[in-house]
Amino acid sequence: MKTGRTIFILGWAVACACITAQAQTVHVAEGTQVRVRLAADLLSSQATVGATVMMEISQPVISQGVIVIPAGSMAWGAVQEAKKGKVLNFDVEGLRLPNQNVVKLRVSPHKTTNAGKDEIKVDTQVGGDLGVEKGTEYTAYLDQDIDVAGAPSAPPTPAAAPPVAPQPAVPVPAPTPAPAQVAATPSSPQPQTPPASPGPVPVASPIQASPATPAVHPAPIAQPVEYITVECFSDPLGADVMIDDEYHGSTPSILKLLPGNHRIEYRLMGYKPYSQPLTLKSGDSLTTVRVTLDKLP
Repeated sequence: MKTGRTIFILGWAVACACITAQAQTVHVAEGTQVRVRLAADLLSSQATVGATVMMEISQPVISQGVIVIPAGSMAWGAVQEAKKGKVLNFDVEGLRLPNQNVVKLRVSPHKTTNAGKDEIKVDTQVGGDLGVEKGTEYTAYLDQDIDVAGAPSAPPTPAAAPPVAPQPAVPVPAPTPAPAQVAATPSSPQPQTPPASPGPVPVASPIQASPATPAVHPAPIAQPVEYITVECFSDPLGADVMIDDEYHGSTPSILKLLPGNHRIEYRLMGYKPYSQPLTLKSGDSLTTVRVTLDKLP
């Protein structure tokens, strides 16, 4: 039996080692297609040049069995030209990986220095206005090579332990029957002994009442914690976002914060830091902080 247990443990150890070994760094080449979709309606009557266009990854990017860019990852672009009812052009600029690294994107299948060829020209209508609806998908392309460490998207099933050879059964001897008891025949009748007179019957002690079981009160139900969504944008992108002097990523970011009084600050090398009070009230659903940073002299 020890041999079988040892083989089973070794089998699991080998399987775990195989899974660990398959964790790898995956290289994804520049020019790889990435599907993005708009996170909100984009209308020519509301768009301003330079405004951020929020998007998300609609389909995961998988390479060598590893999910390199998960669906739902944040992506963004910017409005390049906007005239109410006449012109609406925007581009796709980047996305954020799960490890918080920013990756550049482009619209053109090939690198180009012509900005006009790296834009999406809107020619559709939404409610009588030139624009595109939330959820509209486009194809973008990686504008750089990336290397991402990750595990396979579907880990292999651990190898089953080899079967253990059955052990031969040891025969157990059958119990020897006891010799039959032969009743002896009395030679003469034996005198009958009168039954003993019953003794006094003991009086049972009265049953002691058990103390009352204390009432059990159910634990109070925890109330759900309320968070408020805070969108953080800066021009240029990539500024560190500080909430109450704590780092919360870099722009663009979408944060979940508790109601109350906070202070938000943007920091970017080469630019003046920007800070402002941030008051989040219970019941607010969304707050956007969009800032254009000033260059240092």
